[in-house]
Amino acid sequence: MTDKAGTARTLYQFPQSHFAEKGRWLLDYKGLDYQARNLYPVLNRLFLWPKTGVMTIPALNDGGRWVGDSTRIALYLDDAYPDLPPLLSADPVLRAQQLHLNRLAESLGVLVRQHAMIYLINTPVPPTLYFQDAPLTGPLRAVATWVFRAGVKSLYKTYPKYLPRVTAKIVGLLDDAEQHVMARRHPDFLLGDQLSLADIALASMLAPLLLPEGSPWHSIVAPATPPDQDWVAVQQSVAQRPLGQFVYALYAGHRHSRHNWRGHW
Repeated sequence: MTDKAGTARTLYQFPQSHFAEKGRWLLDYKGLDYQARNLYPVLNRLFLWPKTGVMTIPALNDGGRWVGDSTRIALYLDDAYPDLPPLLSADPVLRAQQLHLNRLAESLGVLVRQHAMIYLINTPVPPTLYFQDAPLTGPLRAVATWVFRAGVKSLYKTYPKYLPRVTAKIVGLLDDAEQHVMARRHPDFLLGDQLSLADIALASMLAPLLLPEGSPWHSIVAPATPPDQDWVAVQQSVAQRPLGQFVYALYAGHRHSRHNWRGHW
């Protein structure tokens, strides 16, 4: 998509990725026009590595300037567009705290993904999120779904035997994140008096678990039946915590989404 300045800007993504949701939120908060383009799993690595030096999504092509990794995208956007709302504070102490909480949130996001996929990988939900709008015929879709499931199981270790350890790590990081929520001075934001990378990262990383309205997972995962009762119990437990309520409030008040998460193939 081309903005008013004539710049073509594209965010490369997986539709269901919470790291891609973070990337979309960064651009939406900045008020920058962009097109969300979907990549196929595995092939994304071959496509992105020569351009960004990383193989993961999201990746931004901003008029020929390529940036990979959602945190690097945030840093780039602040440098490239200093007249737009900042994602990080100019105060070095506050900036360091925001980056620290961003790292904590991303560590939590990795575990949330593993945790969710342990429960959902053998259901229709993840392939639906990945491929529902993809131009794949029946046989190709079946092959793509098989490759996707095999790849996720291998890469993210989404086997039930890992569940106790993953759950314990999530609980520890949730407690750490909630300390920041409880210690915040502003009622709406974690650090500082406006939305920052820290808020966006924490809300995005927890969205697949909490399914807030305005996120991709609210419309796709929430109606899934019958849901795994253990997974629902974890979701409801986090939703009732101050941390969960904070994430819901962020989505309700500050996620001005363009509802473009489905992207284009």
